[in-house]
Amino acid sequence: MMIVTLFTMNFVWAENLPPTSSIQVEILSSYSYKASDGTTIVLGEVQNKMDSPVNAVTIGVTFMDDNSHSIEYKTGTTLLQVVPPGGKVPFSISSTHADPAITQIQVKLAGFRSSSERQQVLAISPGTLQVSDKLVISGTITNNGALKSTNTKLYLISYDPFQRVVGIGISNPIDVGTKQDSQFSITSDSNSKAQSDCLSGIIKCSTMLIAESDNYQSKLIPVTGVKVTLPIIVRNTMATDPNGTSYSTIPVNATVKISSNAKYLLNSTQPFIYYVQVKQFSGKTEFIGKYEGVFLGTEDKNVSVNWTPHSSGSYFIETYVWNYDAVPLSSAVPSINVVLVK
Repeated sequence: MMIVTLFTMNFVWAENLPPTSSIQVEILSSYSYKASDGTTIVLGEVQNKMDSPVNAVTIGVTFMDDNSHSIEYKTGTTLLQVVPPGGKVPFSISSTHADPAITQIQVKLAGFRSSSERQQVLAISPGTLQVSDKLVISGTITNNGALKSTNTKLYLISYDPFQRVVGIGISNPIDVGTKQDSQFSITSDSNSKAQSDCLSGIIKCSTMLIAESDNYQSKLIPVTGVKVTLPIIVRNTMATDPNGTSYSTIPVNATVKISSNAKYLLNSTQPFIYYVQVKQFSGKTEFIGKYEGVFLGTEDKNVSVNWTPHSSGSYFIETYVWNYDAVPLSSAVPSINVVLVK
């Protein structure tokens, strides 16, 4: 999913650039995380504040350890070839190796050059963004130009509340005839903690779409329609004794089996964690337990956690199902009340 374009010739070198205030092409705040293969991914955005377009924008990333010692230096360029006047374009650069010593990054502008304008005649009509453990969106792209739009790619960009780029999804390239429409689809994995928090609703995020072909571009388009479709349904949560017999009242120091039925709707493998949280009515957390498992295709599972209450009182129980990136796989489950009597 991540695109890294290596450094080529004919760039203006960073050390020979005028001050940032005079060139007005700058790197906005960046975000980094460890990918599943152990490499370090750096996401960010370049803004062109000039009145003319630029291309071949080169970003240099220094991957460092805790003591700010350089481990690797890597260059890359923006996802879109041309950054229009006043425009913002994201970039993604990864370390070559999975080095656990990498704990810091330094991102600098390494060069750019002036460019001819790329007409923004591609019009994007996004459908509804489907949110689960992934982001999925489809829609229509229209070519209003006089030529065929060749090698057209669309990018789904996720921003956190601080307007940092925290996720990028890329479509397969398509050709769009002049004055014609074409369908597109993009799937973006939740590949960072920040994007996982976006999917879970822990933080408020936004998503945008942009397209570029060999000869045209689109404007940056916000995605407004969002539908949350989570793949696991949790129901029939019960508090019983270890044999499954319901309690009328629960004795103090007795073992309580808290169980739910979890149904997985997709035909794929899905590791999951079932969490149980018991709270006093005052809101104080009394107990947190978890059950870890794996769904192998569409199936039902009975999942349970044991809890031993040590004092009488009134409690309520909450259950959650998340993946290992803390992204919810099920909707919120109604609480059940439990009254404990010694």
